[in-house]
Amino acid sequence: MVTALVSGCSSDGSGDSGASEVDRAWQENYCRELGSWQRARNSATEEGADGEAVPDGDAVVSAARQLPSAAYEGAGDDGSMLDVTVMAVRGDTNAEGEAVAYCSAAGFETLTR
Repeated sequence: MVTALVSGCSSDGSGDSGASEVDRAWQENYCRELGSWQRARNSATEEGADGEAVPDGDAVVSAARQLPSAAYEGAGDDGSMLDVTVMAVRGDTNAEGEAVAYCSAAGFETLTR
């Protein structure tokens, strides 16, 4: 009985992506938060808002902290997805591109800009 439970848990999420359903949910949440931040930032920028009206990105940074450790491999040489996300919300367009590429690779490209 224990063996069946253990094998059931270990095989859960061992599909092509290598991510469990919980990991995929965290990835989807991250990409959703990234897209929300991008839309809010773009809207504030288009309306000519001052720096205080531009969203700070706290929600997307919090979502990056929840990503599974395997997801950090997608960050390239610049570090973890958390590092990339912090750089992106601070205005680094290359880091933002890496975050968007991560979402695309995870299958959530439609959630970002």
